[in-house]
Amino acid sequence: MWSSTFLLLTAATYTAAAGYCSVNTLATNTTWMQFTKEPVPLEYGFEDKFKSIYCCVKGYRSIQWFKDGVAYPWSAGVSSFILYPEAANQTLYSQRAARADSGNYTCRMSNETHSETHTVRLEIQEKPSDEPKTMFISKDQWVEEGMDLRLYCEALIGRSYLADARSDLRWMKVWPNGTEGDLLITQTEIKTKRDDVEDIIGSYLDFGRVAARDYGTYACVVHSNDLVSRSYVTVHYKYGGTSMLDWSGDSDVPWKALVLGTVAGALFIASLLMLHKRCTPRLLLALRQARARTSTAAHRARVLEKEFDVLVCWTPVDAELVRGALLPTLTLKYKYRVHATQLSTQPDHWYTEIMSETARCRSVLVVMSPAQYTPQHLLVAFRQLAALPQPPVVVLLQDLPNLKREAKEVGERACSLLRRSRLVAWRHVHDRAFWTQLRLHLPLPPRAQQVKSETTDNKNSRSGSLTALV
Repeated sequence: MWSSTFLLLTAATYTAAAGYCSVNTLATNTTWMQFTKEPVPLEYGFEDKFKSIYCCVKGYRSIQWFKDGVAYPWSAGVSSFILYPEAANQTLYSQRAARADSGNYTCRMSNETHSETHTVRLEIQEKPSDEPKTMFISKDQWVEEGMDLRLYCEALIGRSYLADARSDLRWMKVWPNGTEGDLLITQTEIKTKRDDVEDIIGSYLDFGRVAARDYGTYACVVHSNDLVSRSYVTVHYKYGGTSMLDWSGDSDVPWKALVLGTVAGALFIASLLMLHKRCTPRLLLALRQARARTSTAAHRARVLEKEFDVLVCWTPVDAELVRGALLPTLTLKYKYRVHATQLSTQPDHWYTEIMSETARCRSVLVVMSPAQYTPQHLLVAFRQLAALPQPPVVVLLQDLPNLKREAKEVGERACSLLRRSRLVAWRHVHDRAFWTQLRLHLPLPPRAQQVKSETTDNKNSRSGSLTALV
């Protein structure tokens, strides 16, 4: 008789262990590898009592179990849990759990292309405690209206020792004013109870198809005798797209896609800025040259009225660079008609020195080394240059010093002088970006045909004059 009773209890226990993964499953119609129930990360059991651990999955080819990194099967000193083969290796169980069985149990599922893991922390206790322990609570959800949704909460509760003691778990809706109330009539709550540990209870909150009234916060309230525990889940509105269920059945914000999209957008903008910095000046210069080729005869005549295109001015300290690099490049490579003049080192009379030459030139270019001047002398130099009838292009061979303090002493006019100046920083004789920027500030030189035509006309004019004299 006792043996028959034991066999019946054992058979009932095995049936319960095998049937856990077949009830209250997630409503999925896909065939890829995924969990069929919410994977609980924390499990509790009691000494000398039956206990099982589950890894409910579908679409896999194999499942491997590990305890604290040690692969199954385990020796008695590692764990007393064994596989239940009738549950397709999804269930571990022990007839009499021991404190030594506590630890991290990991199931690793694999198919032809993917491999995933889930870890359960098992704690074997001597006896139930009065304090409730939440084992699982769904994450916050982002769901589109009309999509299916369910929440799940599970906890270990203490046993009721008094007649009026209350030990249960239920879902409550949190209203905007912070109060908790009953669920809506369209929402269904399904209570569950573990067959292996009767003190573990849970509850599903099934929304069906989410409507506008379903959005908000929900509380999982656990009563264990006189103790109460609350956990909260918020259902957020998601605009567009589809409501995706992750492995745990919870909708989640696609942070990975958002981060990748943000990085890609930042890289795209940075590339555009670099392309703009590098190519826009060249494009503007090319457009100016194309426009010059279609200019009228009157415009070409005005260009040739001046004997030179650029008046290049410099001080003795910069003579080597100007004569060795700047003048040859402007004249030979870019075909400018250049007139050069050397200024005095002190800038007090630059206006007079430059004005005597500007009548013959279309533009003025001044080469300056700020390092050889004090801030006060620099402000004098810029005042001299700003007084010219046509603003010059200033090529700076070094960076300008900070003139804020000096500008306060001489007035705000010094700052406006700097803002109106056309400054170009010298880089290198072979730096294409420098020459492009400089040529954008200078007028375009006349084409060789125009200069040749002007020379021919002058020769013809002189020949005609000599014939008349004869």
